[in-house]
Amino acid sequence: METSSFFEDILPLTQVRTRFPLVKKILRRIRVLSSGDPCPDVIGMASPKKLQLLNKAVAFLPKDGSECYLEVGTFQGKSLIAALLDNPGVMAVACDDFSLFDDPVFPKNLEILRKNLAQYGLSEQVRFFDCDFRELLSSWQHHQFPRVGAYFYDGAHDEQSQYLGIRLVESLLADQAVVIVDDWRYADDSQSYAEAGTKRAIAQSKNKWSLEHVLPARFNGDLEQWWNGVAVLSFRRMDN
Repeated sequence: METSSFFEDILPLTQVRTRFPLVKKILRRIRVLSSGDPCPDVIGMASPKKLQLLNKAVAFLPKDGSECYLEVGTFQGKSLIAALLDNPGVMAVACDDFSLFDDPVFPKNLEILRKNLAQYGLSEQVRFFDCDFRELLSSWQHHQFPRVGAYFYDGAHDEQSQYLGIRLVESLLADQAVVIVDDWRYADDSQSYAEAGTKRAIAQSKNKWSLEHVLPARFNGDLEQWWNGVAVLSFRRMDN
């Protein structure tokens, strides 16, 4: 991916505006809650802004199939569907082991995910794996998947899982790539170590990582902003 064009394009979306007169705040909330969600019938944990960001990232991938979109932590498919809509021909690889947010006795998320992808006409565009992300990343070369130009990590956010989610994917990234990390905000209502794990991983890298945007949330589930906080990083491979 040519990352500089992507980061230029998302500047209006990432501008932080925190002060509004009361009337404007009310109107803005109504507008946010009533529009901007490309798949409102799909259950998920994402604000409209986050869905737009993912869609833009996929839109900037090369059209020749040399790079793909990778998503770790798919749940019922909201972020995956939003990322792919109006981006035909872009290959997506995704995984989830459904260890969270599912009924352990009568699991249903995988079936719902497949139905949602079919409903939006995306079944053939997605290679989905019902497994831990470590298993998928270790078998990447076996599947002969292309390099990853846009990567969204929303898997487990304990520090070690987050660390591995960045560290293990590095060799699979394109020479230039965008990496989006969800749940960047650490607080009592989220207990996410996304920031700590990511920063530990990139500190050990010989390649160039830049933390381009830290996008805020006031609480876990902030629909007007970035749900529980999002970080957007750029990656550039350095010559060995």
